[in-house]
Amino acid sequence: MKLWRLINISIKNLFSHTGRTILTLLGIIISVASIMSVITMGENIKEYIMDEIDAFGSDTIQIEVSIPETEHVSVENISDMAMGVQITTLTDEDAESIKKLDNVQTYNAGLMGQAQAKYDGETVYVILLGSSADAPLVDPGAKVADGRFFGTDEELSSANVIVLGSAVAESLFGQQKNVIGERISMNGGKYRVVGVLEERGTSFGFSFDDLVYLPYSTLQKKILGVDYLSYITVRVFDTGQIDNTVEDIEYILRSRHDIDNPKDDDFNVMTMKEAQDMLGSVIVGVNILLISLASISLLVGGVGIMNIMIVSVEERTPEIGLRKAIGARREDIVQQFIIESVIISVAGAFIGIVVASAIISLFFVIIERAGFTSINLFIPISAVVISIIFSVVAGIVFGVYPARRAAEVSPMEALGS
Repeated sequence: MKLWRLINISIKNLFSHTGRTILTLLGIIISVASIMSVITMGENIKEYIMDEIDAFGSDTIQIEVSIPETEHVSVENISDMAMGVQITTLTDEDAESIKKLDNVQTYNAGLMGQAQAKYDGETVYVILLGSSADAPLVDPGAKVADGRFFGTDEELSSANVIVLGSAVAESLFGQQKNVIGERISMNGGKYRVVGVLEERGTSFGFSFDDLVYLPYSTLQKKILGVDYLSYITVRVFDTGQIDNTVEDIEYILRSRHDIDNPKDDDFNVMTMKEAQDMLGSVIVGVNILLISLASISLLVGGVGIMNIMIVSVEERTPEIGLRKAIGARREDIVQQFIIESVIISVAGAFIGIVVASAIISLFFVIIERAGFTSINLFIPISAVVISIIFSVVAGIVFGVYPARRAAEVSPMEALGS
């Protein structure tokens, strides 16, 4: 009964100074909305990335070129690649050697380029993806909607055949229904359309529907004028032996590239599980940093509560003196002011959660329209719980000083003022 009486008194006091209470709430609302938004978006993005990687299958191994003496995902390696440094030692002969391993089912050797595709007056800028004939077996997302994928004979003979992403087919041919057998111009040559892929959407901000698939040998010899690969994706039979297979691949590549020291590796071999673990660790680290930054705003909101409560103590000095004169104990005064502080913080937390939910929903509507249709919005319970706990703790911590200050008010001085 005593607790409910104190809560009732606290609520009446807060409503009697509505403007001041609202200003105090704003700091908590903004802080909680920031924390909850950061946690929710971080968890959603983490799930999205993990799902995208998982879509490639746990039975795949990715082999990519890498700058020697750098970590594959290091700033140095990424920046050097972005500046145009090219590693030209990964070849289709490497892929064929890897294919001979007992646990390797098949592989997809690839590299990328770009070109202008022209057909009947229409010109489209496209990304060219040179791949193996077994690409659909390695990448289950590459599904043919019309026609077929190119075959091994066409890969070996560097044939001028292409398979179009759905967006490219629509851009070049519009509503034309049958495009199989049509020829488009690229880089001074004619290329025959043998297939059109199903719509796939965007992954990691990259639209697969804007791709044009062609044999990697064709892209090497007839468009780019190179003899190397950028990556090799391997699918294995037994995932239980995948770590041993990674070691075998590394041994083969070091032998073929005359590498004695692993630090000199011009390649990187990674399983999808390793990719998930690595990205998961990065996301967790970024989330901790962002939550820490967002918590600073909660600190500001807590200071706001403390300042407002101090002002409230000064204004209500006669009331405090009267209550102490008629028997209110020091503990009763402390409890009342802490309860007021907690009520403000809890109310701000729940309003902040509602505001954050609205902001997050709007954000995901925007990114869905940008093509990230595979992200499924969810608000983790941890985001709600952490937001409420943080705000309650802030209410208690920053309410203690004003409460103790109120409890120290002398009844005689308060009533005489």
